[in-house]
Amino acid sequence: MSRGIKKWSEEAISRLQREGRGKGRGPTYTPWIYITDLYSQGRTHEMYSHKTGRQHQLLSDGERDAFIMLEWAQDVVDIREQYPLPRDITLELALEAGIRHPYYPGTHVPVVMTLDFLVTKVVNGQEVPEAFSVKVHDDLNDAAVVERLELERAICQATGMPYRLLVKERMPQVKLKNLRWIRDAQLDSNATEAFPGFYEEHKARMVQDMATRRFDGSLVDYCAEYDRRYSVEPGTGMRVARMLLSSRAITMDLNNPQPQVAHMDSFTLTALPGRLRSVGGI
Repeated sequence: MSRGIKKWSEEAISRLQREGRGKGRGPTYTPWIYITDLYSQGRTHEMYSHKTGRQHQLLSDGERDAFIMLEWAQDVVDIREQYPLPRDITLELALEAGIRHPYYPGTHVPVVMTLDFLVTKVVNGQEVPEAFSVKVHDDLNDAAVVERLELERAICQATGMPYRLLVKERMPQVKLKNLRWIRDAQLDSNATEAFPGFYEEHKARMVQDMATRRFDGSLVDYCAEYDRRYSVEPGTGMRVARMLLSSRAITMDLNNPQPQVAHMDSFTLTALPGRLRSVGGI
C-alpha cells in the first residue's frame, strides 16, 4: 500500500485526485501510483522515455518489458501507466457481470482500478487509445486476478477501446534484451560528455563513415577501429552505434541473440550523411 496512505480511505483518494493523479498527457501525465508510494516496492522500475519526455513508474519486471516494447513501436505516440478507471463505471459493470469489485484490504473502500498502460497509437492518421494489462503466467491461475482482468476487459469493451493482455513469459526475450541494450545507450539527465554535443558530433561522423566505406568485419570490430581512428575512449564507438540504432538511423535484426558480433553487412544504414534521423522519419 501507499507509504503516505497506511489505510486507504475516500479522503485519501480525494487527495490524490486533487493532486492530479491520472491526469495529463505526454510529459504532463501523472500516474495514479508511483513506485515511491508502495509500502513494499518489490521489483519496480523508474525509466525515462525520450518519446514521452518523462519518468515512467513501472511496478514489475513485466511492466518494464512491456513498456520497452510499447516505447519502441513506431505507431505509439504516448504511454500512460497506472491509469485510473472511474469507480462508478467499474462498480456498475462489476455488478452487471456478477464479479466482486476489489476493495482495499481491511476497508470497505472500493479500489480505484488502474490499467497497467493506456497507450495512444496513430492509425491512419488518427489517434486511438489501446489498453494493456501485464501479468506473469502464474497470475492466470488465480481466480481473483482473472476476475479483475475480465472486469478491465469489460470496461474497455464498453468504451470501444481495444484491450490486450500481455504475459511476461510470452514476450520475445531476445528482442527485449536487444532493446534494453539499445535504449541503455541514451543519455540521461546525469550523463556527462567530453564536451557539449560530443555524441551528436560522433553520430554524424559515424553515419558519414558508414555511408562512404565498407567494413569487412563485425560491429564490435568496427566500433573498436572507430575508437582508434578518432582517438576516443574505448566503448565510445559502440555507444554511438547503439544511439544510432535507437533513432533507427541504423537498423538490425532485433532477433539476433548476439548483434555485437554480427557482420556489418547485417546492419542497414537508413540515415543520409548530414541527417541523423532515418529516411522517412521515425
